[in-house]
Amino acid sequence: MSLLLPRLALVCLFAASPAFAYEDTLTTAEIEGALENTKLSEVFSQYLATLQMYDPERATRLGLHGSDHSLTPRTPERLAKQLEVVKRLRVKLGEIRKDSMAPDLKVDYETLDHMLEVDIYEMEKSGVLARKPQYYLEPFFLVYQMMSRDYEDYNTRSANALSRLKQFPGLLEQAERNLSHPPELWTRQAIKQASDALNYVSDFVPVFRGYTRADTALKAQVDETMGKVKIALARYAAFLEKDILPVSDGEMRAGDYTYGFYLERLHALDMTPGSALRYSKKAFKQSMKDLDKEARNIDSVLAGEKGWKGVLDKLPKEHPPAAEVLKVFQDEMDRAYQHFDEHKVVEFPRQRLLIKRMPGFMASVLPYVYYAPSFSLDDNRISELFVLLPPDKAPEAAREKTLAAGFNYAQVELLTSYAIMPGMHLRGFEASSNRSRIRRISRQPVVSNGWACYSELLAEEMGYYSSYWSRFLRCYVRALRAARAYADAALHTKKWTPVEASLFFQKNLHLTKGQADAEVVRLSLSPTDGLSYIVGMDRILEMRGYYERTEAKYFDLRKFHTLFLRMGEIPIERIADEMRRQKREEKKIIR
Repeated sequence: MSLLLPRLALVCLFAASPAFAYEDTLTTAEIEGALENTKLSEVFSQYLATLQMYDPERATRLGLHGSDHSLTPRTPERLAKQLEVVKRLRVKLGEIRKDSMAPDLKVDYETLDHMLEVDIYEMEKSGVLARKPQYYLEPFFLVYQMMSRDYEDYNTRSANALSRLKQFPGLLEQAERNLSHPPELWTRQAIKQASDALNYVSDFVPVFRGYTRADTALKAQVDETMGKVKIALARYAAFLEKDILPVSDGEMRAGDYTYGFYLERLHALDMTPGSALRYSKKAFKQSMKDLDKEARNIDSVLAGEKGWKGVLDKLPKEHPPAAEVLKVFQDEMDRAYQHFDEHKVVEFPRQRLLIKRMPGFMASVLPYVYYAPSFSLDDNRISELFVLLPPDKAPEAAREKTLAAGFNYAQVELLTSYAIMPGMHLRGFEASSNRSRIRRISRQPVVSNGWACYSELLAEEMGYYSSYWSRFLRCYVRALRAARAYADAALHTKKWTPVEASLFFQKNLHLTKGQADAEVVRLSLSPTDGLSYIVGMDRILEMRGYYERTEAKYFDLRKFHTLFLRMGEIPIERIADEMRRQKREEKKIIR
């Protein structure tokens, strides 16, 4: 017994010593930082739970699928409850002492704070229930996305999608109780959107085929549900036409305060509405000069006689047949992957991308080639590229015109660089790989849109384009985006009326009235989004220029791109700060 006691004491001594040694290595600041980090995670988890409870549609888009069977109620009561909870969460977030956090977590804190603040502002000020008739049609696209993506068991997705479709008619009835004095252009677009949804509701039949194939009862459920959806869409379109359009006299312009709020809180830009207007006006003038210059490089005589529009009209119209357009995009994607892998200027996106024909009901609200990123928090991430092809039953002349204008080979190259590689798909993959869930769900249009535009230029610099026409088209698209930025700022600061904004596009970009009005509608629905494209691209070029100067022969373009993209969804100014901090830690040569 006497020998056993010393041995036990010796064992206890050696077992306890590592704990004391570990405690000695932690400073008080590090312990406090760890505690505050835990509080941040707790607030964020409560935010995600709030979305699943009050806004299940948004939760689905984020990759939270616990409420996939439900639609978001469009009622003032739901909105008020969600607003109250989010306000409490922001108060709780404000109690966290962020000074003790690690630098990267301070950025996460700021990003979540801005996210909550924007949510609160939009719930309080946007009047979405009364002013936005498009809001009630959004579930239609979401249900289609649920069925077209392979993020979980097919039968589970189908059951949830069918449950949402069953609730859809009731949601449109809520619109009849809520809508009041929306802007006229919004109402007209919603009428067209509802009509398109009604005309192309058959697009849903194939996506449910596997679910109903072996079960006649399920097939009967789907058929019955789709019948009720058709009736509801027809009723909603008629309601908008008869009851809402005559009283559609609402203001579609955000105003200085709201525009400034988005600049400061959504984008974290050091820019006022007035400086945004001056910036975009200058960018537009410069881009038009660049377009004229490029037109003269292609055909100086024609450009002198008819300007850049004459050269644009001369653009080669060779295009693939309609049946082969999707395959051409697939082949072009493969070529882009190989090209940029050989040049080693970006990483390779290890994420599936499905290239699909766009359902007809999306046509009135989306660009004709639309990249849909994966749901942010999904483990199995799949992105989609929707391509709007001319209707099979359209006259041959109309189909030929659409294909020649949108799918000539130079245009396909430009669209591939913008949307796939090295554009949105690569950026989406890198951003979704970030360990921070806050950064994965944050919305940063300046970063995403700016990178897509920058990718078109990068493709040109790396010799990806096979024709000088692709360079000309890039200059044309840059001018169009600068025009959108200028119109965005001028419209929402109320320097222009919607009519003046439409005339601006018709006069300067030679758009038809229908095309110009569609541009105004898109800009009016998302204040500052039009500005984000040119600001984002310009900031990326500024950052790249800075490191090219300061690192000189040590500058690595691929490393710059990877570091930028892997910062995730945080404001572009925070990306600049974080890149400098990380380079300081790596003891790089910086100014």
